[in-house]
Amino acid sequence: MLTKILLPHRFQKIGWLLFLPFAALLFITNYFNFRLEWLSFEFSNSLGKIFDDFEPFEKNFTLEFALIGVFVTLFLIAFSKEKDEDEYIQKLRLDSLLVAFYTNTFILVIGTMLFYGFGYLEFMGYNMFTIQLIFIGRFRWVLHRQKQSMLAL
Repeated sequence: MLTKILLPHRFQKIGWLLFLPFAALLFITNYFNFRLEWLSFEFSNSLGKIFDDFEPFEKNFTLEFALIGVFVTLFLIAFSKEKDEDEYIQKLRLDSLLVAFYTNTFILVIGTMLFYGFGYLEFMGYNMFTIQLIFIGRFRWVLHRQKQSMLAL
């Protein structure tokens, strides 16, 4: 059984705990222009010797921090072991991953036909998370249904 490549189960709990704060931060940063001041950095005029028009500027990395946080938490949720990891769970993971890739490809094709310009860029930004979200959603749903059917017996 090849479950050695999965993270320990405790990482799944950490992922679930941190997912909502990072998702909320991503939402308010994207739509309400929220910024964390401690993630602001000023870039000096070190290129001024070469380029006269280069002026110092400030960059805030709140959006990047939130994106990375959502990516990492979804990764921890998706690729951590279950409490009782067995061959059925491994097969369920593989099936869910396949469904996630099929669905993501379908969404990409439809989105490419429907969106243009900045709308397409925003669509692709949200589409970064679809494989992980679909995988987690399907995996958890099938696992939940399996546990319910076992309890009914």
